[in-house]
Amino acid sequence: MSTLLSNQKICGKSREDFLAAIGAFHGWKAPGLVIGGFMVDLAQELIGPGVETDAVVESRHCLPDAIQIFTPCTVGNGWLKILDWDKFALCLYDRHGLKGYRIWLDIEKLGKYPNLYNWYMRLVPKKSLPLELLLDDILAAGRAILSYQAVTMTGLYQREKKSETGICPSCKEAYTLTQGDRCRACQGEAYYISN
Repeated sequence: MSTLLSNQKICGKSREDFLAAIGAFHGWKAPGLVIGGFMVDLAQELIGPGVETDAVVESRHCLPDAIQIFTPCTVGNGWLKILDWDKFALCLYDRHGLKGYRIWLDIEKLGKYPNLYNWYMRLVPKKSLPLELLLDDILAAGRAILSYQAVTMTGLYQREKKSETGICPSCKEAYTLTQGDRCRACQGEAYYISN
């Protein structure tokens, strides 16, 4: 790997620390998450330092973790919204001014990197593209496979406020009263059965 790539900083971290943070959080150095890190890095540079951001991701896969690793935006604090659109795109925006940047994996640009294109489009079996090969290609491509546009948020920018809490008359557990007169589980929407 060239000296340029070995000195590469991504999200303010050395390449090794960047990949280690991904592995520690996600369980492995997932190629999509590595690309997501470059997306976050670009968005942060474009939006500038000192801006309090919120985030929207357009996929449940990998991108939410990139946001949660490299920004203060998480699902738990409500600063990260996840859309299940299965588009490899994210948006960081100023939570006060609602202006930001949408970054996406540009398929036309990805075409210059056949291994990455074949992996992303699922054109070859995973076994044919070893992780180290994909990671080398992603690190070499960096931001060259991304596109971006300036945006102004028109929706999804309001944080959800917690509503009033009550006690479910059926199970006796606390729940949000927006669910109705009983919690969702007791209304037949439980994801489990008691053994």
